Amino acid sequence: MYISKLELNRLKKQSGKIINGLFGFVLEKKVSINNRQYVAQKLADNADLFDNVNGYSLDLVQRKIITAEEDNTLVIAGAGSGKSLTIIGRILYLIKNGVLPQEILVISFTNEASNNLKNNLIKCGVDMEIMTFHKLGRKILKDNGYTVNLADDGLLKKIVRKNINLFSSLNILLPEMKFMTFGGDELLDLQREIILNSDEVETLKKLIIMFINLFKNGNFKINDFDVFLKQSKKQEGYKRDKHRAFLSLTKRIYLDYLYHLEKNNCIDFHDMINKSIEAAEKHGIYNYKYIIIDEYQDTSVVKCELIKTIKMLTGAKLLVVGDDFQSIYRFTGTNLNVFTNFKDYFPFSKVFKLEKTYRNSMELLEITSKFILKNKRQIYKKLYSDKSNKNPIYVYYYDNDVNIAFEKVVEMITSDEILVIGRNNKDLNGLTVKNKKVKFMTIHKSKGLEAENVIIVGLENKLLGFPNKLNNDDVLKYVIDLNDSYPYEEERRLFYVALTRTKNSNYLLVNRKHPSIFVLELLRDNKSIKVVNDSLNCPLCGGKLIIRSSKFGLFYGCVNYPECKYTKKIG
Repeated sequence: MYISKLELNRLKKQSGKIINGLFGFVLEKKVSINNRQYVAQKLADNADLFDNVNGYSLDLVQRKIITAEEDNTLVIAGAGSGKSLTIIGRILYLIKNGVLPQEILVISFTNEASNNLKNNLIKCGVDMEIMTFHKLGRKILKDNGYTVNLADDGLLKKIVRKNINLFSSLNILLPEMKFMTFGGDELLDLQREIILNSDEVETLKKLIIMFINLFKNGNFKINDFDVFLKQSKKQEGYKRDKHRAFLSLTKRIYLDYLYHLEKNNCIDFHDMINKSIEAAEKHGIYNYKYIIIDEYQDTSVVKCELIKTIKMLTGAKLLVVGDDFQSIYRFTGTNLNVFTNFKDYFPFSKVFKLEKTYRNSMELLEITSKFILKNKRQIYKKLYSDKSNKNPIYVYYYDNDVNIAFEKVVEMITSDEILVIGRNNKDLNGLTVKNKKVKFMTIHKSKGLEAENVIIVGLENKLLGFPNKLNNDDVLKYVIDLNDSYPYEEERRLFYVALTRTKNSNYLLVNRKHPSIFVLELLRDNKSIKVVNDSLNCPLCGGKLIIRSSKFGLFYGCVNYPECKYTKKIG
């Protein structure tokens, strides 16, 4: 029998006082020996299963994770380290050892990921339900007799548009716009329509919608608006007026939104989580024995509260899998502290690290690990691989036409499987290719995918480049932590995601005149990255100019150095 950390703590308290000192040490030693023997026996008894999980043999760390019997287990899984395979193995192992499929609550974050996991399990002979958090919330509500009518996706947008006050709040929130007054009702209507469809008002509407979604995602209450308004008095000058105008307008919109939800007997996706916690606490929940959560780094505090509630009601053992290096959804409510401070939310827990990657080369791992771990908030893990690639990253500079440069990069790649990813959708516009199997998508959508070779575009140093330097409006600080522990913290993780999609090499398409600061950092820190220049020649000897570095930074130097000593400043 396995004795978990929680059970050991209970044993220490059985006598009425905590057992410490020599007796405590002896007890812990005996428990440790007992647990090692238990795991060794389970590994031996289930060797046949572990040798063939969906056609793959699992490594020792994966096998130990699968047999874990702690009350709370965190698996920190590197990119391409086989976390999905570990989850499948865990489910198959539990079922083989007598747990019913319906007693295992499995949660993934998107419908696509849930369906992929379900289909892989079916291949292994298991057909079971895989939940998203919203699907779980709906199930809890329905199981407890609640009517679940989901609000129309566009309802909040309609409420925001209806409540925008053109001549009171907007002249404070958007002072750069000129709110002219025309004569006659028709002209006023025309003015109103023009302003409502302006880029400035569209941006404001998106900000209001983001604020309300984060407000509901954080399970704030209507009275919190009054708290925020009091806090806004600490701001100075225009910022104070702006915050108060925004909060007052958003509160009115939020109340109108709640009114329409109640009037139509509807709930939104946030309500599914918030109300399911209340329903579970009031009426109970199905008696799950095990909980498994994928992509746990994307969890919000309120979703974490739902899991804590389920555990409290059922005593289920929890295993979560994720990678803090790949947490890229802060502005949808993700709170990385739920992952990095897992023990604070789920005490008496054990941590495993999946550090062997089956996707990336060792050379790429050395580059990407150095890059991401500059942020000390990230959990240290030493990723390694049996794969080798002397040129995991090519930096391809272009001067003018990105489309011509893109075609040349595609020609450089010998394999037909190419994934093209960019920071924004607009980075991909106009890029076309013939005679090769190419997929185009944003980096956010590429998370979880892989390809033989990857081309990364949009690597420019500008406001909407990479990193994206558009400052998120500080009014969001009332509902989300805006403080980065390291410059461009989330953009850095997003670039890490981009770099780790490849099974072979990355090709970075870079504007020579305005290169991304991330690319310059990679070049400065890693001499092994291969630089390709498409047309920059030395004006003295005609040779190619390449990126070089000195104690003063990066610069262009002639390939014929030391015979030719021409240099050119970058930027």
